[in-house]
Amino acid sequence: MRFLARTAAAFSILAIASLFVSGGAQAAKPEEKLKVGITKNFFQNFSETIAKLVMQPFPEVVKAQTGLPGEIAMSPDSTELCERMKKGEAHLGVFQGHEFFWASRKYPELKPLMLAVNEKTPLKAYLIVRKADSEKPISDMAGKTLAIPTQTRPFARLWVERRGVLPGKVLHEHYSKVFPIGDSEEALDNVRDGSLDLVLVEKASWDRYKRIKPSSIESLSPIIESETFPSTVIAYFPKSVQNSYVDRFKKGMMTADQNPGSARLLQLVKISSFQPVPDDFMKEGESLIQAYPPASPR
Repeated sequence: MRFLARTAAAFSILAIASLFVSGGAQAAKPEEKLKVGITKNFFQNFSETIAKLVMQPFPEVVKAQTGLPGEIAMSPDSTELCERMKKGEAHLGVFQGHEFFWASRKYPELKPLMLAVNEKTPLKAYLIVRKADSEKPISDMAGKTLAIPTQTRPFARLWVERRGVLPGKVLHEHYSKVFPIGDSEEALDNVRDGSLDLVLVEKASWDRYKRIKPSSIESLSPIIESETFPSTVIAYFPKSVQNSYVDRFKKGMMTADQNPGSARLLQLVKISSFQPVPDDFMKEGESLIQAYPPASPR
């Protein structure tokens, strides 16, 4: 069952890419392929075998959804994806929000086209402890045990690696044991029962737990919580893609949530809509880079 759940979760990542092709269908010529690149970071919690298995039928999915050929290719990191985009090997790139800002620092010509957002569950994370420990500083958690659910997304991992430890420390140095756990509900139960000290959870998981187990909340509380991280960014290099092609693609995608078929896919990947890039988006990115600079190569 866990394998099926992980495979389904991985497939949902690619469903968003099929929406991209659907939005671009109106702009592309019949013989053209819409080439979408996506970073391996989206598949961080999945084996390469599962990722390839999910990506294999993608052209058929695209054709079924749009009647047009399309393709998606996974890049090992944002640098490789940006190089492919600059060469025209990918028209659009899909980046985690923080990942986009890191890439834009290296490639100033990389521009955000639109955001994929979920208005109901912003990208936030919490470190949950027993309520008696919730007023303590994070330094008091040194030597404790920390669980990280296997489906935790990169933004939450980045946050806990930078904010859930003492300065200059890494997770495995700050905590006595850091281990993966298959289910956030199980981990929260373990914290409640005292067999685990801390668990990293995303807002969606924490909200769900509060709904289904309201009595347990009396025993649990966040010791720290993250800021809201930026949404997934669809980006492009203006000099590598025709303006008319990008403009028509953007126009089609902005109404994707109003199309019944596309709306179902949006629900699958927990995206409420695609939205324009706010005017202050890049300025906010400067603040994020200062707070979460890219890790130095080792």
